[in-house]
Amino acid sequence: MAGIKGGWLAAPPAHLYPSEMAQNFWTAIYAWTVCFLATILISLLTRQRKSDQELKGLVYALTPREREEHLPWWKTAAGLGTFVLAVAVLLNVIFW
Repeated sequence: MAGIKGGWLAAPPAHLYPSEMAQNFWTAIYAWTVCFLATILISLLTRQRKSDQELKGLVYALTPREREEHLPWWKTAAGLGTFVLAVAVLLNVIFW
């Protein structure tokens, strides 16, 4: 049967996979690879139409970062992340 452990473009499949999971896995690998290569090729063939000044606020690398020194520790990303990590470690030690 076409589409089950084989190709769906030809009536007798050119290749039979050992399982449906293998067919899904390899199809995903082929699709990701084609998408990755197409993205690189399209990016290399297109020229930049906007200046860096026009892209400010849209592109992460060109956007100025806000300083968090005036905020209390629990309102900063690093402070809250450290606290959550410490609580997670503490709970793992307690309930191990």
